[in-house]
Formats: sequence, C-alpha cells, structure tokens
Amino acid sequence: MRTETKQATVPEAAQGQRLDAYLAARYPVLSRSEWQQRIAGGYVTLNGRAARASRRLNFGDRIEFSYTMRAEPDVPTEIGIIYEDKDYLVVNKPPGLPVHPSGIYKTQTVTTLLVARNILTEPYLLHRLDRETSGVLVLAKNRRAAALFQKVLRQGQTEKTYLVAVEGLFKSPVDARGYIYRLPDSRLPRRRFFSPTMPPANALEVQHCRTLLEPVENRTEISLVAATLLTGRMHQIRATMHALGYPVIGDKLYGVDPSLYFAFADEEMTATDWLRLRIPRSALHCRRMRLAHPQTGADWLLEAPLPDDMAALFRQ
Repeated sequence: MRTETKQATVPEAAQGQRLDAYLAARYPVLSRSEWQQRIAGGYVTLNGRAARASRRLNFGDRIEFSYTMRAEPDVPTEIGIIYEDKDYLVVNKPPGLPVHPSGIYKTQTVTTLLVARNILTEPYLLHRLDRETSGVLVLAKNRRAAALFQKVLRQGQTEKTYLVAVEGLFKSPVDARGYIYRLPDSRLPRRRFFSPTMPPANALEVQHCRTLLEPVENRTEISLVAATLLTGRMHQIRATMHALGYPVIGDKLYGVDPSLYFAFADEEMTATDWLRLRIPRSALHCRRMRLAHPQTGADWLLEAPLPDDMAALFRQ
C-alpha cells in the first residue's frame, strides 16, 4: 500500500457548493457519506486547513486530500510485435496491461515497458485500448508520423473490428444504430447505455453510434461476435451488446450482473462471482485494423490472433 495526495482548485461553477457535495460529484468513486467520513477524519484540507463537510466553497479554493493505493499489481508484460517500420510500431497488447501510466499502474504499461526495453525512445499512442482489452495497438515513433496517422483517422478511412465473447446465442447479423449516453442517476457513473431510439430527456453526453455485428461462433450458451465500429464511442461495443441482451463475458460493468462491479472494487468477489463471469476480464479483443498506410498509401492490414483466455471459452 502507498499513500498519494491529490489537489484540486475549485472552479467558478462550483462557487457556493458544499465541500462534501463537490467532492462526491467530482470523484464519485466515493459516496457523499464516505467523503463526509474522510473529511471528519482529517484526510481532506481546504486552503491548507481542516474544514467541515458543510463548508461552502469559494472560486479558487484549494482542496487537498490523501488516499491509500494498493501496490502496483503484476500484469502480463509479453508484448508481441505485429509490424514495425521506421515510423510505426504495431503490437499485440495482452489483456490486463494498461497502455500508459494511470492510477496504480506506473511502471508496467505498454509505453513504459517499450521504453525500458529500448524498443521505442518516445512512443506516441495513436488510439486507445482499455486495460482489459487485448489486441492490435498502433504507436508512432515520431511526431510527424503520429500526425499523419491521425489525419487518416479523421478521414474515416480506417476499419476496426473487434471480437467479443458474450452470454447467449447470437445467430444473426445486426446493424446496431442508435445512441450511446450516460444517465445522471446511475449508481455506476462510468457506465454507458445504448438505445436504438432517442434516449431519455435527462441523458448526458448523448452521441450517435453504429456497430456492425456478425456471429462468428456459438458454443452451448455463449457466442463469439465480430463487431466492426463505424463510430468510435467510449464503451460502444460493450454497452451495445449488453443493451441487445448479450452481456459481455468477464465484464463487471456490462456483464451478467453489473452489481459485481462494486464487489470487485471492494475486493469482495467470491468464487461464485468469478464463476459467473467465466474469465477475470472483459472478453474484448481488437482483432483487425485496416487502413491506408499514412506514409505510402498502400493497403495496411494489421491483425492479432484471439488470445488464449477467449479461445479457451470455445474449446470447452
């Protein structure tokens, strides 16, 4: 365990808010009552001094709080190289390995490991994969190559296909068009929702999205589905599959029981909980990217094989 300190400056929009209400809204990982306990315990200061939870904030106030973090966990660190030239490096990211330092992950990430192993000097991440997601990840070796790649992305000339393992028998193709959004009263602020029709009036961050879904393999009560993104929204595939009635295997937010997210966060998962998930991570894999090479214009096909944990689901 290690202790870290975080600082925040109160924005003008938060003028007059209670200290506990502001912290609960900005850092919803803790409830308002939990923030009140932290404030009462002296773990939060305002302008360098202890403060009451009911204290009204002023624009420019400085909030500081400390928290304990678990030691950086061990994660898979075998990064396979799919393609390399003078400007780009394409890797097969293993599940569980973050792409860059964040939270408790400081040294065991794709970018830090590539630098530590003298594979790249200054890696430029060109797109993102969630920590639990495996598969194709493209990095640039210099600023110019990164800018050229982003130009190709903006022109909409990239085809990206994922494989996702889900509960239920997915047997027919689906053109999933609709909207993805958040709900203000959701117990899980990070969770997105998908709807083929207009979302509720109170929906937040509403975005149009479209995913082409094709069945790949069925086995007993589970399916492997190819998901081609025609838009790139946060949690698009996972939220869409869950809304269509196919929870994502291993997923704490979009799986068989989203309440497992709390048990996982509190380190209270039981053996039965893990069995319900089938595998300990969200079963999502970036299988293929196809685009014109930003430097040469040639057709550029990048593929990563299905990882062992997902493949094993369909061998049982």
